[in-house]
Amino acid sequence: MALLTKIEAFHLQTPLGFRFCVLRRPAGGDRSCGTIIHVPAFAEELNKSRRMIALAADAWAQDGWTVLQIDLGGCGDSEGDLADARWDGWLDDVRCAHQWAQGHGQGPVWLWGLRLGALLASEAAQRFGLDCGLLLWQPVTSGKQHLHQFLRLWTGAQIVGKAGVAEETSPLKRLARGEPVEVAGYEIAPGLAQGLEAAQFRVTGTSKGVHWFHVSPTGAMPSSPVLERLQTEWQAAGVGLQVHSAVGPSFWQTQEIELAPDLLMQSRQALRRKPGVSL
Repeated sequence: MALLTKIEAFHLQTPLGFRFCVLRRPAGGDRSCGTIIHVPAFAEELNKSRRMIALAADAWAQDGWTVLQIDLGGCGDSEGDLADARWDGWLDDVRCAHQWAQGHGQGPVWLWGLRLGALLASEAAQRFGLDCGLLLWQPVTSGKQHLHQFLRLWTGAQIVGKAGVAEETSPLKRLARGEPVEVAGYEIAPGLAQGLEAAQFRVTGTSKGVHWFHVSPTGAMPSSPVLERLQTEWQAAGVGLQVHSAVGPSFWQTQEIELAPDLLMQSRQALRRKPGVSL
């Protein structure tokens, strides 16, 4: 039976300023299955996915989980501007959220990352040796590729003659010169771009295992050399990896706000199957 939930917001203090957090948890009881920390997607993908993320957070809270959503530094209602954000700072934000979960929650901690947030969650778990599981939705496996795809929005805007793209030098060249760039309304500093360029999905010795979700309209799982390599390496490291294929739209980038109920259903089932979790 679904539980009632309660929602609260608070500022999590970090070495780089406060981070705005939204917390959902079962109401009227001390029991919690554990804590799920959402690590968000980047830029417009974050905005497009807000509805889906809120629904998932509600669903997990109804299942008995405590769910923490954090706005990374320079994003949303957290302290700072995106122009000041750095990849290392975002990694530390994840560490601080995990530390909060261990100090305030019960049971296991899962990092739930969407798109670039999945890459960020994995690297944070590896860098800081976080005791957690990874639940990854459509992970970005190369920060460099993701950055370059994002910067191509500038090219498209230039082609159609949108205001604000009169600059003829490409964003990549300006970043290489140490200059910030504004693309699609988001100002990116060279420090953040450098961190993204270096970020690659690597095997993480997570203690609770990994759930990797791919979403497509047909539910088909495409061949992925990166995932095949990670599967081999995770197996060799003794880390349990389960790959899931869900039917649904690319809700993080569709023109209209869309949802992926199959992804949510499979994700809830995945955590219900974890040892020690009874619902």
